[in-house]
Amino acid sequence: MNPEATRLDVTADLSVEVDGAPVRVTARGGDVDVVADDVRGLVLGLRAAATARSGVRPGRADVGALAGALADLGLTARLRSPAQDVVTVGAGVDSRLGGLLLGTRLARPDVLGVLRASGRAREVEAVLVGAVVLICAAAARRRGRSPRH
Repeated sequence: MNPEATRLDVTADLSVEVDGAPVRVTARGGDVDVVADDVRGLVLGLRAAATARSGVRPGRADVGALAGALADLGLTARLRSPAQDVVTVGAGVDSRLGGLLLGTRLARPDVLGVLRASGRAREVEAVLVGAVVLICAAAARRRGRSPRH
């Protein structure tokens, strides 16, 4: 942490639309919440804007730089869907999983939240539901064949 950095105390309540999907940003003290109806669309839009600005697609190092800058300012930011957290970055975060997946321990992904926010979430959920149904059907069929005592 940079001892010369000033800790911020933020108050915010902002509603915007990103490609037609609502995004709400609220902040109190050092906590910043970004709630997007379409998390995947928001992330893709931010990535496209950053790429257009710099000419380089952002990557893991950029996530680490953002998380470090927030931590230096005493801020913790949460990206969420209306139902659950997707990722938390900044001050007070120490995540081994974030270190592995995002290149910084200052980012804590919520695996289920990331999965649900991804473009393939519906497909994966459908496959999981289908697998559970097949397993239950096979178990019921097996019980029906076993001799009763």
